[in-house]
Amino acid sequence: MIIRIYRGTVFAGKQRLWQERVESLSIPWLRKQAGLIAFYPGKPPAESAGRTFCMVMVWEGLESVKAAIEPDWNNAIYHGDEAELIESAQVEHFELFP
Repeated sequence: MIIRIYRGTVFAGKQRLWQERVESLSIPWLRKQAGLIAFYPGKPPAESAGRTFCMVMVWEGLESVKAAIEPDWNNAIYHGDEAELIESAQVEHFELFP
């Protein structure tokens, strides 16, 4: 299994809009992907002024990730105007082990 971790920092003041876009665009897209076992979206705690969000995904294998996100599977994927809200982002992949 592969764990894919996305971390993205949104531009100041765009936190609510980013969360709305993820809920209306990214999550429905993720739910349709073959090989996706689970996903967990994360946001900064309400008490913080943080702007970095995350998405932790668990996939059956690297081939499932590549099939969903080709050709640039090692980078972030955005839907609609999501990319315009992001100041910086990173994606990492890990093999699950016992």
